[in-house]
Amino acid sequence: MIEWMQTHRKWLVITIWIATIAFIGAGFVGWGQFQFGKSQSAVAKVGDTEVTIQDWQEAYNNLFQEVNQQLGGKLDEATAEKMGLKVQALQRAIDLATLRQYAKDLGLVVTNEDVAKKVLSTFGDEKTYKQYLRNIGEKPATFEEKLKKMILVEKLLDYLHLKPTKTNILAIASALYNSDKMSVKVLKRDEIKVSLNEDEVKAYWEKHKSEFLTPEKYKIAYVAIPLKANVSEEELREYYAQNTQEYKNDKGEILPFEKAKDKVKADVIAKKLKKEAIITYKKLKNNELNDYKLVNVEKINKIIPEEKMNDLIQNGYLKPFVYNNQYITAKLVEEIKPQPMPYTQARAKVMNILLQEKTTKELIKKAQNELKNFQGKDLGYVTKYDVNKIPELSPLYAEKFLFDVFTSQNPKGYVLIPQNNPKYAVLYNISAQKLLEKEQYEKNKQSVYMLSEAMLNSELLNDLIDSLKEKYKVVSYVK
Repeated sequence: MIEWMQTHRKWLVITIWIATIAFIGAGFVGWGQFQFGKSQSAVAKVGDTEVTIQDWQEAYNNLFQEVNQQLGGKLDEATAEKMGLKVQALQRAIDLATLRQYAKDLGLVVTNEDVAKKVLSTFGDEKTYKQYLRNIGEKPATFEEKLKKMILVEKLLDYLHLKPTKTNILAIASALYNSDKMSVKVLKRDEIKVSLNEDEVKAYWEKHKSEFLTPEKYKIAYVAIPLKANVSEEELREYYAQNTQEYKNDKGEILPFEKAKDKVKADVIAKKLKKEAIITYKKLKNNELNDYKLVNVEKINKIIPEEKMNDLIQNGYLKPFVYNNQYITAKLVEEIKPQPMPYTQARAKVMNILLQEKTTKELIKKAQNELKNFQGKDLGYVTKYDVNKIPELSPLYAEKFLFDVFTSQNPKGYVLIPQNNPKYAVLYNISAQKLLEKEQYEKNKQSVYMLSEAMLNSELLNDLIDSLKEKYKVVSYVK
């Protein structure tokens, strides 16, 4: 099931996204240049349906959120740029506009009653809805126009929705819950002993010395101005009153003054010191400043966050910004390119890599020899989900092993776990197969039905989009 969802992620994500409607209020990121069409907010057009900057932004916000979740919350704008998320989001927005155009051609419309029902089902009551709009700073008309677009696509998908036949369901069930009569033997890397001598290590380094480089460094001149100044309670309360919307918790609720006080104080001091920080920046940029620190740093360091370091490397200067309770401004003095490490500095890394390589070779050699006269532990009939039947492996490793075996055409062989720098070589032999484990299927009947339904409609959506791309003229105004 997981493999299918990964393979069909594009349209599965779109259908889930439309069905759940992720409401995201966010500022615009830099979108580059446009050749604007008839509407000043349009970035593309499908037939008579425009793709607005807002459509693109919302698609990007959703895509950013999805990828960020996959990366454990570590995605930043610079990485998103490298991954091409803006381009992907534009295509997603165009695809959704294509579906809206087709829905309109079929005569589907969205009424005010449809919008009211969606608001009620999402927010529960009018008070919560209005509070949400206040929190994100959006007018009802603007928000409800976005809702209409989403509801129109939902109506189209409901209109086209197919139900899987019994044959469809059993075909999926057979793919998911087939089983193999299997015997296995787990060889552990820790049981493999190899030795190294100094000549081997040095010879390896001589051959691969270009691979062992010092990290790229940057010589920078920077100034840090601590956020310290005297501020009165009256100043803090006045600033808070003027900027209340800036102080919210994770739920989007406005924080009371006492809970926001520390942040308010930092903001007030930052405002007071901003002029001094700008003057310092100009002097540093024009080589008129003597009081600065000169250091060599890597891209990831404790002085300047990585995103700002990227800006510094690209532009040569950093305008003042607040970080770690101080204003930071910086100038790039020199890029220090990586250099080959001397042997004494590289030796530990070389030994570690060489040890891994020799151990892996011996592990593979042992697996190949034992496979010739293989006698393993009989597991009986095993499905790809029976990770608990191989206690020598962690559930994650057992899952990887079973996935590799069930996608392999070889009834006998071995699997390295993990593939790179393996800890185990797992030998296996398959002596018989069952097309469908009925007990497993019965336990997961509803899930199989839902997956069959999703697959069927995903393929329909794929084919529909491909067909509509030929029917409608798509014009992009993005350079």
